[in-house]
Amino acid sequence: MTGSFRALRELSSHSFGYGLSTILSRLVGFLSVPILSYYFRPEEYGVISMVQVALSLAVIVAGMNIGSGVSFYFFHHDSKDTKKMVLGSGLLYVFLAGGAIAACLFFISPFLSELLNLRISQGGFHSFVPYLRIGSFYLFFGILMTAVQSILRLHKEPYKYLVCELASFSVNMIFLLLLICFWEVGIEGVFWARAAGVLVGFLVGFFYVRERFELSLSSGLLIPILAYSLPQFPAALMGWAQTQSSRLFINYFTDLHQQGVFAVAFAFASVLSLGNAAFRLAYDPFALSIMKTPNAKKTYADVYSAYVLLFGILLLCFTCFAQCAINFLTPREYHDAHLISYFLAGCFFMTGCNNILGTGIWVSGKTIYSSYCQVFNFITVIGCSILLIPVLKGLGAAIALFGGSVLHSMALFVVSGKLYKVEYRYFRSLFFVGSAVFFSFAFGSLNSGGQPWPAFLHSLLLFLLLSFLSYLLLAPRGTLKLMKNFLYSKGWV
Repeated sequence: MTGSFRALRELSSHSFGYGLSTILSRLVGFLSVPILSYYFRPEEYGVISMVQVALSLAVIVAGMNIGSGVSFYFFHHDSKDTKKMVLGSGLLYVFLAGGAIAACLFFISPFLSELLNLRISQGGFHSFVPYLRIGSFYLFFGILMTAVQSILRLHKEPYKYLVCELASFSVNMIFLLLLICFWEVGIEGVFWARAAGVLVGFLVGFFYVRERFELSLSSGLLIPILAYSLPQFPAALMGWAQTQSSRLFINYFTDLHQQGVFAVAFAFASVLSLGNAAFRLAYDPFALSIMKTPNAKKTYADVYSAYVLLFGILLLCFTCFAQCAINFLTPREYHDAHLISYFLAGCFFMTGCNNILGTGIWVSGKTIYSSYCQVFNFITVIGCSILLIPVLKGLGAAIALFGGSVLHSMALFVVSGKLYKVEYRYFRSLFFVGSAVFFSFAFGSLNSGGQPWPAFLHSLLLFLLLSFLSYLLLAPRGTLKLMKNFLYSKGWV
């Protein structure tokens, strides 16, 4: 049994547990689309989207990317007692920082509401204050839930991680149905349901990890953790700007109706990120745990090839059938979202590739280069958004995000290769994603307004054709053999 095969088997086992967890967390957003699009107009959906923009920034500021430093020094130290203190230092920092940021969000919500109402066209004023204040509770408990789940992830306990996510998902969906469908609370109900979900998820996770850490703010531990994490904080901020600035520009140059349509497209395309996020949760600690082994570079290359092949098929599945799904699940006023979703799906695919391409940066410990690479992404997204959104609206925002993710991958490939050379099959994957997005968009544009069944059959034929061509393009002989051995070991073939 080769080292790459054993590594892939371990990684897939953990990815399965994290995959179920991620499916549950992202499924909330996906399942809420038919509910929210039925009860709320696109303008109201746009309000929900803008509140999420503010909350996502608060999460970045509160977390300061400290999780990466905790992960690194957890594996860096061999002593169990020291590992406990590392986890405790990170958890206590998150508690204090999260509480402070949540309190600030609560009290400055009127000011933020004014900022979120800035736009060229003088439309109606929407007060975001009540939603932001409810969101401050969601923010605090959400950060704590993420922290305790990170402890479970570092201990490689994906199924306890899954229980936390299942508890949060169940409570969220139950409260969403009660507050929106039965009690008709309105937009406030969306954020109360999310706050209740993360509170329960945190309590379950804390029960599991209560003996896994030792609370401490030792400078000898916290300073190295922050020294590792903080250089990546600008990259995290630019990452937020990359993904969320598009919504800010849509809000500024257009209106909340376009914001709502873009939010629906983003929610559907996020389905593709289910597997990506699950893979990343398993890959990050796995990659760090094998970084000192002699065949680490070959393993990283094999994992990248397998990722591109498997997730490339998922990308094609989404892009070929997105139009049918959106038309079936949403009212007519949201149907244009399918054209936006193709480029967003390509962006999510590249995000997964970029996580692997950046392995050389964080394995070498020179994490400041993550921020340097993110600059290319940031400049591309901001520049293209300013140029394209006034003309193409939500579609322009999606194109800008896709272009930024592609340029980011190029920067990571070059810089990471200088620090820690790995033989990735990079240019084939780049050609594949560009072709998949372009042909799917062209097909969706020509097929708009068609009858459901003929559109489905045409989508199926396109999927089969592109999947076959992708197989020929992306599947190197070594990767196919590795995957075949893995499937035989599981008894699936």
